[in-house]
Amino acid sequence: MISPIVSPMLMFYGLFLIGCGFGSVLLIGLKAKTAMISGGLSGSVSLLCAYLISTGSSWAPLAGIILPFALFGVFSWRSAKTLFRIFEMLQTEASPVELNKKGIAFLIISLMAVVSLLVFAGQIVLVFSFKLK
Repeated sequence: MISPIVSPMLMFYGLFLIGCGFGSVLLIGLKAKTAMISGGLSGSVSLLCAYLISTGSSWAPLAGIILPFALFGVFSWRSAKTLFRIFEMLQTEASPVELNKKGIAFLIISLMAVVSLLVFAGQIVLVFSFKLK
């Protein structure tokens, strides 16, 4: 038995990731199309997990726990890589517009990493608290 909160949590998470992908393109421009693809794809997978959990799939809850943990790793790595690029740009006196775009990308990717960690931790807490009842 799984907590009834897990499916809506993954649904919110999926919509959040898709929104971050589109937000990146709106704020940064078409250079952020990889952010839209990764946000849209990972958000769609999260929505699929939420749907499968709500229909009673036996393997979907495990996939719903693994997904945000794996995405936390990916987004953390991308966030660190972007931060190091910002440091390089500061040393070479890059254009302020490009520096601002990298800064926005860093903030969005970092936010996605933090939300991924919160969703993962929330699911772990729900699984253990629901099994204790």
